[in-house]
Amino acid sequence: MEKMNRVILSLGSNINDRILHLKEALQQIEEKAGSISQKSSVYETEAIGFISDIPFYNMCIEVETSLSPELLLKKTQEIEIEIGRSKKTTQYYESRKIDIDIIFYASRIIETTTLTIPHRNFHQRKFVLLPLQEINQNLIDPRSLENINDLIALCTDNSYIKITSIIV
Repeated sequence: MEKMNRVILSLGSNINDRILHLKEALQQIEEKAGSISQKSSVYETEAIGFISDIPFYNMCIEVETSLSPELLLKKTQEIEIEIGRSKKTTQYYESRKIDIDIIFYASRIIETTTLTIPHRNFHQRKFVLLPLQEINQNLIDPRSLENINDLIALCTDNSYIKITSIIV
């Protein structure tokens, strides 16, 4: 029997039908990466690092997967491309149909040229921390050893974020 690992993914969209893109990503994650065991609410958030008239819809999910971290990254990138994410046109952040980030992979710390887990900036982003807190308040960041509640208290992100009533 393959070993199953609990991973946390963050999903975001701010182009066209944002809910449809989130739903497509969830379906493809179930088909290609593993079983979704928990989903947060959808949060409406402002863009960070660039200006956009259209807010993002963000959420976090917990997935049970047998994929290695590297293969999980490959699968999530394939899903982004299939949904219509295009290559970045600048070195800066920009609008996208779908963005899937690996936030945690079990309690591992991974640093390679292509993958950093925990995600490099997750602790500075309320659009990750609040959905993450919703699905598991007891998670501990293996790098800082802080729990999610403490990370939220320490977070200096003052961007707009609002929980929605949208169900995906």
